[in-house]
Amino acid sequence: MFKFIRPVLFFLIVLVGSSAFSKKPEGNGEIPERPYDNSHFQVIDSLRIHYRVWNDDLLNPRGKVLLIHGFCGSTFCWRNNFDTLVTAHYQVYAIDLPGFGYSERSVEINQSQSNRAQIIWGLIDSIDREDTTRWNIVGHSMGGGTAEAVALTRPEKVKSLAIVSGMVFIKNDNVEKTVVGLVNHPVYKKILLSYTENNYLSYNKFRRELKKTYGFLPDSATVNGYLDPLLIDGTAETVVNLLANSNEVTPLHADGLKSLPVLLIWGKKDRTIRLSTGKKLKRAVPSVELIIIPDAYHMPMETHPDIFNRILVGFLDQHN
Repeated sequence: MFKFIRPVLFFLIVLVGSSAFSKKPEGNGEIPERPYDNSHFQVIDSLRIHYRVWNDDLLNPRGKVLLIHGFCGSTFCWRNNFDTLVTAHYQVYAIDLPGFGYSERSVEINQSQSNRAQIIWGLIDSIDREDTTRWNIVGHSMGGGTAEAVALTRPEKVKSLAIVSGMVFIKNDNVEKTVVGLVNHPVYKKILLSYTENNYLSYNKFRRELKKTYGFLPDSATVNGYLDPLLIDGTAETVVNLLANSNEVTPLHADGLKSLPVLLIWGKKDRTIRLSTGKKLKRAVPSVELIIIPDAYHMPMETHPDIFNRILVGFLDQHN
């Protein structure tokens, strides 16, 4: 027990030191009424969820695609992919996960993969109404694990699953209780909140973090595209809440993917979620298709859109 706590305490002390010299970032603080021309909001489980829609008036779409972003992301992450999917005659939906993008912040929300999946199905049901068309689910990084949970929760409603450098799982374990206890301790929680708000969500720090996922320093438009929604009040609490409140509500196992078409797209140079994670899932579920983009890091849909879009649309066309 002590061997685990000691490095965590040291880490927290370092955070205090670094945050003491950081300036709190400035942002609008509030969620705008209409972030994008195609923005929609829907209340699911008492949370106001933001999502965007393309080709909603298409009479005979080839299929329906739901895009799920990763940690600290938003619908902005898919900006290089929308047009290709629209041109390929798909109805496209992109969601902001609870606490991120322009969806509502709440420290009460359970941030486990299985609970996020339930919220997403609540949104899908509100969109579908009487429509029984099955969905193509696409998720990146943390959202890749969420996408996997979405597919496993109601596979009869899923046409295909594509995961991009995802936080995939064989079974969705709960976060270790020791970690949850430390994060919920009032002193440590205050320290983590201070660091997240004053340091991690600063322009320069976040730009350096993006460099690790891109393989190069992004331009200011890209950094601000990420940061604008992250500077909404309550985002720091959401980030800390990922550890403090993430008990799985439904046990899930990757064996359930065997009956679905599943594609993994991975950057060979990914150091955020390494390629070995995708290979582990493929060993557990041999029917999974794994495609590796040699020069890509953690964000192939952004850094290698031509290759990525060709792979994704080819997979979707094959199964729709």
